[in-house]
Amino acid sequence: MGHDQDPNLNSSDKVIIGISMAILIALGLLVMGGVFLFGFAGLFQLFSVHYETKSSLVYYILCLFPLTILFELGAMLIMIKVRFIVKIRWLEISLKTSLTLLFIWIPLYLTDEVIKGITVPLHTELIATVLLFLLDSLVERRY
Repeated sequence: MGHDQDPNLNSSDKVIIGISMAILIALGLLVMGGVFLFGFAGLFQLFSVHYETKSSLVYYILCLFPLTILFELGAMLIMIKVRFIVKIRWLEISLKTSLTLLFIWIPLYLTDEVIKGITVPLHTELIATVLLFLLDSLVERRY
């Protein structure tokens, strides 16, 4: 028997539910991207970072997303190895913190180098790194 057989839903109801779920997911992604975009725009405004066009800021954010995901995965792999190698708790915490800060800063630096329409000073990159680290620490679940 098929699992998609629901006596209460006909095929048009299923299509409407599918489209509604797709719109809901797209809306959620749009809101998250907007918060990230306006967050960086506010940070850049606060630290007087000038960009040539608004599209260069959008390109900056669009380039930052995949680099951040790539380096986040790399950081997680290294953290797993560090957890098994280092047995001293304070050393493990300091290594985890420093590696996390490094792996947050590298995508910011690389994105700044790739996107030519925006130039972010080093101190602004470092402040953004610390802010993103604090945000990540607040959101991270402890098991």
